[in-house]
Amino acid sequence: MDAGVVMIILALLSGGEVSSTFVNVETRAECNERLARIRPVLESGEIKLEEAGCFDSSVQFDDFDHSMPQDAPRYSFLVSIDHERAVIQKHTSAANCQKSLELLSKAPAGQKNYCTTSTQDLIVQGG
Repeated sequence: MDAGVVMIILALLSGGEVSSTFVNVETRAECNERLARIRPVLESGEIKLEEAGCFDSSVQFDDFDHSMPQDAPRYSFLVSIDHERAVIQKHTSAANCQKSLELLSKAPAGQKNYCTTSTQDLIVQGG
């Protein structure tokens, strides 16, 4: 999958961190259909939904696993969303991500940037 679509779900955790879930899909139509099915569940939960959408991106992630143990390793990502495109960069730590986020303080209008953590890991880095 050289170019594709990734569903990104960002949820605000109780400690203020942002948790991310990524789902690679073949087409925007497929992504929108899947997101429409799960959005009501996401919005009715106790976790605050920060962002949920389908974005053009060539990144690929491990599959999401609902049964991950509580102490599963977490990976840090800088997620930059600009309209219909997402750029996701893996960082070695949450602190390194925050430093990168600070450099983006003058991001273009409409661009949203988040430092997130996820139990999923990148398998293909892309734009």
